Amino acid sequence: MGRAREFDFEEALDLATRQFWEKGYAGTSLDDLTAAMGISRPSLYRAFGNKEALFKRAVEYFEKEYLGFIDEALRKSTIRNLVRSLLEGTIRACAGASTPTGSLLTHGAPASPPEDEKVRLLLASRIAAYEQKLSERLDLAAAEAELPAGVDRAGLAAFITTYCCGVALRAKGGATPGALMAELPFVMAAVPAAEKGTPAFR
Repeated sequence: MGRAREFDFEEALDLATRQFWEKGYAGTSLDDLTAAMGISRPSLYRAFGNKEALFKRAVEYFEKEYLGFIDEALRKSTIRNLVRSLLEGTIRACAGASTPTGSLLTHGAPASPPEDEKVRLLLASRIAAYEQKLSERLDLAAAEAELPAGVDRAGLAAFITTYCCGVALRAKGGATPGALMAELPFVMAAVPAAEKGTPAFR
């Protein structure tokens, strides 16, 4: 009979996620993780595998628990509502009072040593996946004539994604939610409006 787990798996994973979120992959030691999670190294290895495996689980958890607003934003009926919802959600996630500042996807491995290349590639692939989802949603908006003809949808998706990553960097540096929210009108002004007389996406 297997040995019963003596800790709450979900709670331990959340605590590990916050450690990586705060300190990055390279900056988070196994001692940091076991202290935060309140478990021993053998228990960590049995439940999660090694540090890299735990980090991958943390990224999945981070996306599920803290980035759910992205898919919700992509379901908005208009592109302007989508972009505003995406930007506001990013600010809340990156500059919230009850969580570490910044984003695990942008701060997980920016200064990791060369041997952590797989970690950097993992995070880059996750950001690219969100950019691709946004680009596809913009393609749909263009097909429904909500965006002007000829708009570079891939470029617009890249711009919005880059800005969201910038929000994470600014929040990590201490920018307040109020200061970040004050920037939104300028970003929204960069979102092309439908051509005059063209029906918006319904």
